[in-house]
Amino acid sequence: MDTVLALTCGDPSGIGPEIAVAAWLARDAGAVPPFYLLADPHLVSARADAVGFEAPIEIVTPQTAARAFGQSLPIVPLEARHADRPGVPLRDNAPGTIEAIERGFADVVEGRAAALVTNPISKKPLYEAGFPHPGHTEFLGALAKAAGQPGTPVMMLAGPSLRAVPVTIHIALADVPRRLTTEAIVEVGRIVARDRGPDGVGPGSSKDRGERRRARLAHPAGRQLVPHAR
Repeated sequence: MDTVLALTCGDPSGIGPEIAVAAWLARDAGAVPPFYLLADPHLVSARADAVGFEAPIEIVTPQTAARAFGQSLPIVPLEARHADRPGVPLRDNAPGTIEAIERGFADVVEGRAAALVTNPISKKPLYEAGFPHPGHTEFLGALAKAAGQPGTPVMMLAGPSLRAVPVTIHIALADVPRRLTTEAIVEVGRIVARDRGPDGVGPGSSKDRGERRRARLAHPAGRQLVPHAR
């Protein structure tokens, strides 16, 4: 199977559908790797029309997505349907948002996709629907544990010249001093050092097309502690 990425739709009331279509339209100019979108194809088609994007859509499976990618936006359809209400997050859309993440994660674990890329989610409608996790990061950690791959989920905030890894995530600011322990700092530091690899690229990663330059991390160092709090 050709290497392909799984891309979730995120909250359909947000910018996820537009991001997915724009990424596909930039596939040649931006050297975008093949991906498939886990989404409601009817919503994606309507949203593309609404913003003036011309993007043919093809219904695929993860196994056939790479072959379709050059000519059409490959979509693996969700079982859940999404209501198209731009700018209005809806509780009724929560099942599809969660389904996309769960199925994308399963595709990676079972070898149908090389990696999972997630579009933004709106947490309020998820919480209203009973979602028990603070955010994407913790949800992916729970899925990994359920799949027999437990570990500490770590978030990286990445920009063109700086990458920052918060030690605490999605907690109240008042709780940060208690949670910011030596053990937590060392654990996150070791995870970052391990996954960046000896040359700045993740273990086993390709170095083609300048990936080494793009993925390299500076030597980890604690300069300032900025909690990612809610």
